[in-house]
Amino acid sequence: MDFKAILFDTRSIQQYIFSGNQLKTNIGASYLVETLFSDALIRAVEKVCGAGSIDQETWHQVVEPDWEAMDTPCRVGYIGGGNALLLFRPETETQKLREVVSTFTKLALVEYPGLKTGAAIGTVSMDKDGKFLLNADGKSGLDLLHEELKNAQNTVFPEVSLPYTGLTLSCSSNGETANVYDEEDEHFYSWEIETKILADRKTGEGEAPAERELMDKLRSVIAEEDREDYLRGWAFPTKFDELGQKEKEDYLAVVHIDGNNMGKQFRECHTLTKRKNLSISIRKKTICAFNALVDDILSCYGDWDFLKRVERPDGEILLPIRPLILGGDDMTFVCHARLALQFAAFVMSELKENGICSCGGIAILPTSYPFFRGYEMTEQLCGEAKKRMRQDDAPSCWLDFAILHGEQASQLSQIRAQEYHDVLGRNMHFGPYRVDASGDMPEALDNLLLAMQEVHFGPHKMPMSKLKEMRRVLAAGRHEQIQFKQQLDYLIRTNPHSMMRLPAVEAWKPYEKELWAEDRTPYVDMIEMLDFCAFGEVENSGREG
Repeated sequence: MDFKAILFDTRSIQQYIFSGNQLKTNIGASYLVETLFSDALIRAVEKVCGAGSIDQETWHQVVEPDWEAMDTPCRVGYIGGGNALLLFRPETETQKLREVVSTFTKLALVEYPGLKTGAAIGTVSMDKDGKFLLNADGKSGLDLLHEELKNAQNTVFPEVSLPYTGLTLSCSSNGETANVYDEEDEHFYSWEIETKILADRKTGEGEAPAERELMDKLRSVIAEEDREDYLRGWAFPTKFDELGQKEKEDYLAVVHIDGNNMGKQFRECHTLTKRKNLSISIRKKTICAFNALVDDILSCYGDWDFLKRVERPDGEILLPIRPLILGGDDMTFVCHARLALQFAAFVMSELKENGICSCGGIAILPTSYPFFRGYEMTEQLCGEAKKRMRQDDAPSCWLDFAILHGEQASQLSQIRAQEYHDVLGRNMHFGPYRVDASGDMPEALDNLLLAMQEVHFGPHKMPMSKLKEMRRVLAAGRHEQIQFKQQLDYLIRTNPHSMMRLPAVEAWKPYEKELWAEDRTPYVDMIEMLDFCAFGEVENSGREG
């Protein structure tokens, strides 16, 4: 059966969400992206076709509907991943579909300023099971709609913000025309920034819309009897400096985790039912993994002495983490820098247990560092992890990280080339690290964590002065490196109780002789991440990351 169809997409989502340097604008932007299609698009259809004219419930349910039987003029095929598919009865006039696009676009311009969307109108052929029928060229109607959207991205560049003339005040957040005065902040903002702020602002005694949407999402996957008391007395931060940083450890981490080969899994869904059910399943597993992390945080919170306890006037304690993107095949959150490695590994392990292999990137940066640059770096780091993942025959999970500070190149490859090679050109960065590997693999994340723990709590804990010297020597020539290792060996021979020992990591034995093997070394990562681990209070304060 043929259906009239509209396929929508949202463009530049990451830039829209992460471009601001205020956490509340990032939170608000994420909420607006999340609700754009489920709210404004549904209202646009009902405004054009009449109240109750759209079936927006069936696609939420794991059911096998008869796609040829439509009780309403319009039905949601799916919403997710920045896309939305609407199906209309075949007799629906194309002009009415254009009216839906026009009405939706106007709503988006007014209520979701700054968000860029695209739309493609066409015909989709399906049988009653939701299987897409192919044309003579071997393509389905949905394939053709995706191609049309792709072409539009390269040829149509919508202007969704008021132009800045230079004669008015510019917004300090995004440089656009500051045409709105925020009475609470006593500050002029652009229309886009003000909309994001209001999405994360409480109104009266009620929760902020973004906070309510997040809590509803987290509660949706837990038992109904536990929902009312879920996270009672706890809250998520709305400012970057509320993640528990202390004055001398003013760092946060941006963590981005992305599922492996998700596009392939969706391409293998030959029916609309399978596609939407896969989307529902992945969304649920992602939210469950984050919920498991929150439960783990609550059980360990009192053991983290390095955290600054932040409490709101209403008595709620702020968690050291804030999710920004959650629910699809990817997840992005900010957290205290010293918890990032453990948090990322925990979530990736939870996803793996539920059948989703993933890769991740962690950017550790000062709280005042440009946030969008930090997020861009996590995407590059996740990309490096995926490159390493593709070398494996079996599914695997990999994680990479970087520490950002001061004036550095914007590209990860440039930073690694400039700062993480010794004078002989050998690689001083040992990652990416495999999260789901045993200790037999040198690149297993467990080995890095074990090495850091040995350095902190082992029977032969190495003094920080010696670790700093070792970091300097690793960047020098072979002579200095051999000399440093000979000095360590001499101290051990003359004093069996000497603290000048390398960590006892079995898989790193090949690197102990000369600190290097196969033109790389694991010890630089170990030294630099010592300031960003959660094994207890760091002694010898003032160490450089």
